Amino acid sequence: MSNSLEPLLFYVGKSFVDRAKKVFSLGFIVRKPLLQILRSMGVQLVEMDRDETKRALEEFSRTSGITITYAQLLKEITLSMLTPTALLRAAKGETITFLGTYDLGFSMFIEIFTAISRAFRPTINTYIWLVIPKSSEGSGKAIQLLRDIRDRVGVLPITPDEWEAVQPVTEKLSKSGFTVKGLTENLWVSI
Repeated sequence: MSNSLEPLLFYVGKSFVDRAKKVFSLGFIVRKPLLQILRSMGVQLVEMDRDETKRALEEFSRTSGITITYAQLLKEITLSMLTPTALLRAAKGETITFLGTYDLGFSMFIEIFTAISRAFRPTINTYIWLVIPKSSEGSGKAIQLLRDIRDRVGVLPITPDEWEAVQPVTEKLSKSGFTVKGLTENLWVSI
């Protein structure tokens, strides 16, 4: 995957998070696994809430000299993922919850939790890690950081079964007009 200035979306399944809890000594209950993984790796970051994230994305789109399409994409992210309510109902039985944004200086990571209820089967819990690089170099650093996390955990970030189960969320986000690289493809295989 080339290093460019475009947002990237990565899906992370429950089995990966469960294994990461052990690898990174995160404890039994983990509300924001990406945040805790980054902290356990010693990554310096600033945690941002929803309102701070909106302001940062708007400011970044105005001042960074990025292309208009990238600025429009950042606005789409803000509208699609960071609604005024903490919980967005994607469809019956599917929820998307904003957990937080982490500014690493070179990139922003937005962490989102999805839950898909299924009749007579366990709920599918998946995390979405949205990476917004601030420069081409930041893109490279973000991808390397994700590789390091994946390699240290030692299992697939999303299994084929989890990938199949998350398709209703990807379809709903696609139909809403939200477009970002990785929305409908598993980017873990290309980094």
